[in-house]
Amino acid sequence: MDDVAEALVGELARKSGLCWLRYDGRDHAVWHVWHDEALCLVSGGDEQPLPDLPDGALVEVVMRSKDTGGRVLTWVGRVSVVLPEEEGWAGTTAALVGGRLNLRHPGTAAERWAAASVVRRITPTGELSQPGR
Repeated sequence: MDDVAEALVGELARKSGLCWLRYDGRDHAVWHVWHDEALCLVSGGDEQPLPDLPDGALVEVVMRSKDTGGRVLTWVGRVSVVLPEEEGWAGTTAALVGGRLNLRHPGTAAERWAAASVVRRITPTGELSQPGR
C-alpha cells in the first residue's frame, strides 16, 4: 500500500464508524474506531455479533463513503485479539468507549468486555483488494 492509500484508509476509518468485514465468504457490518493505526472493534456478549476471527486471520475491510454509501476502498487486514492483560488493552478499550454510541455504564465497559466480549485490532497488511477476490 502506498502512502496515499495508507492515508486514505486511516481517513476513511476515522470519518466513518461503520465498515464491512468479509471473512469466510460472508460480510459483517461492524462499528469500529480507528486507534493507533488499526481498526478496533468489540464483539460478543452484549456487543455486535461476529464469527470467531482468530489471531492472525486475514479479513477484507470494505470502507464506504459516509455521504453516499458507495464503496470507496477495500483493504486486507490482519486480526489480532487484544487481551485484558496486554499493554494495548487500556488504550484500545478507552478508544472504543469513546467511540461507542449509547454505551450503558461507560466506566465499567472494559470490565464487561473482558468478561464477556472479544476486543480486536485489524491492522492493514498493505494490500488493497476487491471484495470477494
